[in-house]
Amino acid sequence: MRYRLIIFSVCYCLFVFVTQAQETTRLDRLIAFPDKLNRSLQEQQQKVQVGLDRQTERYFQKLLRQEKRIKRKLGKSDSSLAASINLGSDSLYQSYLQLARDPGQTIISGSNVYSGRMDSMATALKFMQQQQLLKGLNADQYKQLVGQYGKLNGQLTQTEQLRQLVQQRKALLKEKLQGLPVGRAFTRYKKQAIYYQQQLNEYKAALENPAIMERKALEVLSKVPAFRKYFDRFSQLGSMFRLPGQLDDQDPATLIAGLQTRQSVLADLTNRLGGSVNTQQAVASGLQQGQSQLSSLKEQLNRVLQNGESTDLPGFTPNQQKTKKFIQRIEVGTNHQSTRANGYFPTTSDLGLSLGYKLNNKSVIGVGASYKVGWGESIRKVRITHEGMGIRTFIDMKLKGSFWVSGGGEWNYRTRFESLTILKTFNQWQQSALLGVQKRYRVSKARGTASLLYDFLWQQQIPRTQPLLFRIGYQFK
Repeated sequence: MRYRLIIFSVCYCLFVFVTQAQETTRLDRLIAFPDKLNRSLQEQQQKVQVGLDRQTERYFQKLLRQEKRIKRKLGKSDSSLAASINLGSDSLYQSYLQLARDPGQTIISGSNVYSGRMDSMATALKFMQQQQLLKGLNADQYKQLVGQYGKLNGQLTQTEQLRQLVQQRKALLKEKLQGLPVGRAFTRYKKQAIYYQQQLNEYKAALENPAIMERKALEVLSKVPAFRKYFDRFSQLGSMFRLPGQLDDQDPATLIAGLQTRQSVLADLTNRLGGSVNTQQAVASGLQQGQSQLSSLKEQLNRVLQNGESTDLPGFTPNQQKTKKFIQRIEVGTNHQSTRANGYFPTTSDLGLSLGYKLNNKSVIGVGASYKVGWGESIRKVRITHEGMGIRTFIDMKLKGSFWVSGGGEWNYRTRFESLTILKTFNQWQQSALLGVQKRYRVSKARGTASLLYDFLWQQQIPRTQPLLFRIGYQFK
């Protein structure tokens, strides 16, 4: 028993020592390359700023064109109104563009945005600097690194200012143009404004996404009790709210000092409205009516959100893919199907590769290619051969839930070949017209698909092929 206790103690000490050594090594590895982190932040800032400038100019030109159309529709009926709100004014949108090109400029007060990423990393850098963990980093380099996060936070504030500018402009036009014959033109204006705000949200999400090095650093530091306590006290979040870790040095009674109690609220209502039965019934009736209106608004909001509609323009469902980059709208997919041996073909497997382009969240079009490999007649007569190849086009449309309608055309070469010269004899390829149902499901980081397709041209094939095709595949972002 004594020997077991000694062995257990030695093993435990070794485990603790190795674990601490690993954490120290990982921390040293992460904080030893501030220049690398600095370059990464600079690249991100430049990339976001270039994209923001380009997309802002693009959407502002669209908004300006829509305003000029509205101005032409108004004609001479209300020229004074058009002048008072600078309708279709190039100089107005040039001032907006200047904001996009100057992240440090502030037009709307109170538009600062809290960023969890910036707050966490700024607090982490301060902690590591105080604990002398930033090896080889002098005061100027540290100041520059902290300044990079300040610039990123400035870009976040910039996107919020642009969003508020467009929102305020849209609200102003809605108020001034209400009842005037500009409905269709103003609807187009609102759609462009919605897409621009959607684009701004994507840039904000990109700025909030931490780099790999940042995630690793925060992962290591979060295991250090001293850092957790430091973050609770000195982070921006900690200055706004009293976090649980800070309550041990406060009197709990001070946390509720000044808050109104239920009794004080009822006493105030009684003093103002009186304590008669009629007054109490009126208050109860008012509360019930208010709750009914809130429930109605909640139902309307839920209905709009469930249908993917915009709250600014009910009935309009924005295309979530429209503001994404081309590469972000590409889906890479694979699929395969196997066929047993028959009198014409050996056991074969079709291996396909496809590239799809998302038109929107509910439809994808694309092209693909397939290769048919032969495995021989049976397990005892295995022989790998080239049994054919094919090219295909497809379109997938969401039906309901995880079920999609899938269709497309295919051209297949179903004869054994030895070289790619068959591509020159395209008239020998057989055509297929496919339509069916596809089920999509999640498989780890990929998305699995199971498709059941009917070939409307199967009877024209020589030799005839099977009318139903069952394919299993995977799709990757």
